[in-house]
This record gives sequence, structure tokens and C-alpha cells, in this order.
Amino acid sequence: MTRDSINRRRVLTGAGVGIAGAMAGCLGGGGGDDDVQFLTDYYNDAWQSVWDDLEPQFEDETDIPMSIEEAGMSGSQESRLSQLIQAGNPPEANTSTFDQVADIWETDQLETVNDVVSSIEEVNGEVNTNAFLGEDDNFYQIPHGLYVSNFQYRADVYDDLGLDEPETFSDVLENAEAINDAGGQWEDMRGYGLAGAPTGKSQDEMLVLLASAGISGIGLRWQDPDARDELEIWWPEETVIEVLEYVDELSQYSPDPTNIGWASSLSSWVQGNYGQCYHLNAWPVGVTAQTAEAEDSDALRSVAENTEIIAYPMQDGVDPSENWLSSPAPDGYHVFANSERPGDTKEWFEWLYADSMERTVSFYETDPGRFLPTYSDVLGSDAFQNQDIFQAHPHLLEKLQYVQDEIWGNHYDSVDEANTSSPVSLYMQRQWFYGEMINRVVTDSMTPQEAYDWGYGQLEEAFAEAQDTFG
Repeated sequence: MTRDSINRRRVLTGAGVGIAGAMAGCLGGGGGDDDVQFLTDYYNDAWQSVWDDLEPQFEDETDIPMSIEEAGMSGSQESRLSQLIQAGNPPEANTSTFDQVADIWETDQLETVNDVVSSIEEVNGEVNTNAFLGEDDNFYQIPHGLYVSNFQYRADVYDDLGLDEPETFSDVLENAEAINDAGGQWEDMRGYGLAGAPTGKSQDEMLVLLASAGISGIGLRWQDPDARDELEIWWPEETVIEVLEYVDELSQYSPDPTNIGWASSLSSWVQGNYGQCYHLNAWPVGVTAQTAEAEDSDALRSVAENTEIIAYPMQDGVDPSENWLSSPAPDGYHVFANSERPGDTKEWFEWLYADSMERTVSFYETDPGRFLPTYSDVLGSDAFQNQDIFQAHPHLLEKLQYVQDEIWGNHYDSVDEANTSSPVSLYMQRQWFYGEMINRVVTDSMTPQEAYDWGYGQLEEAFAEAQDTFG
């Protein structure tokens, strides 16, 4: 399926426009042999308009032909990328977090992009994250935006039902039960939207819940926190099982968890299907606001304005200072060394981001609220803050600033040894078994104890693979 072969607006009927990744799993046909082939999950109606505008401009100015392919999110993009690499025809570039390409990077299949990043920084400010983007002074990702994990709830529902902001897992459960049982105008709303599809959002949610329980989400820690030269397995059984029991209880207040992933969670929030969820940055706010303007809907404007964002509550008895969240994940572009035209690909990204702040800002406007800009001058710039979506929804900008200043600023990096940044930990972050543990519990195919035992075995196998791969 190519990017021009369907009418996306028709596919998104009922879910609103601007829902990034709603076509996840749709594989493109690839470009011609002479094209710069670019796989991306930055693809919705707004992104398509941007790419359709910029692609011919770039080709006219440089004589470099582009082929932009929507590759889907959380699993489908990795499958498409693997398909092309195994066929001996790697694309020139893709969009992803670094963990998705850690094994590719380790085998020297990524190009360094230092010159491109330096050019972009001259226009947009310095890269504002210390997350893993390469080793030594080398960049292997052209950063675009950061993903900060958090908890989102409907303030109007809370106010109507007299609910307090949750501080613990028990508080979340109590609020979920109250919303579920509310009736009246909230009769069709469930208490929580739990991601229970076996891959994708469930993976992230599980890692964040474990971090909020005061342990390593990926199940690893430094043998010596001072030397930091060797990792070991550390996944306390009692704590992991308690988290899985919490997940099992949450599922009782959720629509079918196995149908909830990244894209469906956004459309479900727009539709008011549940009153609480785990998510990233202000993404549900942005999608709802964008849909409200597209449909001129005051009802959706109210949903957007009433979406509140806080740090994810902690497990009962665990202090926020014990949270194992470390660095927000940077998402961006990777250039493949074994592709046909890596040099032309770098020229494309430099042309996109190092031209002007205004052009850079246009890329964040397409998915408002999805990303925190990775360049230090963007969020505070007039060009960013004067976007039409922020003029119509000033609370969206407020939420993004809150996510950066409060949640990232005060709820990440609380535990020094939680920073296990390394190729091994990156490899582990992309193992799907974490999310599969949620899936097995909520489908009653395993008890929390059985899911822990199974997951621990998967952890041991994946860790051994990571050590063999990365040394």
C-alpha cells in the first residue's frame, strides 16, 4: 500500500484528523532504485500535506529524488525495515527512537550525522538531552523530539465526581472504579484505558509502571554503580508481581485492553471512551485540540481543555524520589550507511531543519503535543508559541511547558543509578516481552506469578543476547 493509495480522511472517520500512526501496519511500496527512500511514522493528514509540499521543493532545488513511505508504529516499522535490510535494499533513512536501531548501529550500519546536527543547532539551539544518541562525540541520530511519560485524566470528570489527583496506584484504581460506576453523563465512559495489545504502548506502560514502583523497568542495574561497566539482572519478584496485579485490576475498568495501542488510545481519548490513561507529553491534548478545530466542535474543545497531565502516580509506599525514570526517549532520524545515497539523505535533513526556525516549527505543528522539541531554542521561540493551534488552545502550550519543566525537570533522574544508558540497555528496551506480560495477564492466559516467571526467563535470554551482541 503506497501513501497515495487511500483516502486517510475517510479511514479516520469518527476518530478525527491528526491521529498519528492510525494507519500503523500499512506498508509502502518503496521508492525507485534512484530515490532517497525514507521510512517514517510521522504520517497523518497534516504530515502528508507537509511532505507533499516539501518533497517537490527539495527535488526542484537539488535534483535529488525522494520517496517517502509511511511505515507504521511500534512493530510494523521494525518489520518493514528488517524486510528491506534482509533483501539487501536498506532505505536511506527512518524515524524511530534509538533503541529501535541499536543492533543496526552496533553493526556499523548507521552513518554519523554530526555535521547535520551542528547545522541544525545553529538555527534551533543546542540539543537539550543527554540521552543515548551515539558514543563519544558522534551523533547517530538527527533528533526531532523527546517523549516524556506521564498520567492524563479528565479534569471535568474528576470535578463532577469529587475525585482527587491520584498520588498512588491505589488512588488510580479508586478513581477508575468511581468513573466506571458514575452513570449519568459519564455512563459510557470507562475508568482507565489500559494498553494491552502485545506490542507497542503496552511495552512503554509496563516499563513506566515498574519505574514508578521504584525498580528498573528493563530488569537491569549496574553491578557497581560507581564503575558502571557491567550490568546485571535485577527484577525483584515481589515488586514485579505487585505491578502485574495492579495491571490486572486496572483491566477491570478498561475497554478491551487488547484493542488499545498508540493510535487507538488517541482516537479513544478524542471519543471520551475513558477518563484516565498513561501517555506521552501532551499528545492526547494535541490530537483532541486539532480534531476540535478541524470539526469546529466545542464539545471536543472542552475535552482538550479538560485533559490534565501529571507525573504518573507511584506504587503505594514508594516515594517519588525513588522513581527509576531516567532520560526521556529522543525520537528522530537515522541515516543508513549501506544505503545507496546517504550523502543526499543528509542533505535532505539539513535542508529540512537548518533552513529556518519557522520551517522547523512547522514539523511540530503537524503533531501538536506529541513531541517536546529536542533543540533548546524551539519551545520558547515566537514561531513555536504563535502557532495557530496554540492561539486557539493556549492550555496545550501550557501543558507542554509543564511536561518539560515539572515532569521531566522534577520526576526524571531522581535515582542516579537508574541511568543505565548503554547499547545493552537500549537493546533491552525494545524487547516486546514486557508488553506481552501485560497481554498475558489481562487475557487471563497467565496469572501475575506465571507472567513474572515467563517474563524473567525472557529477560535472561534477551540479556544474554544483548551481551553477546554488544560485548
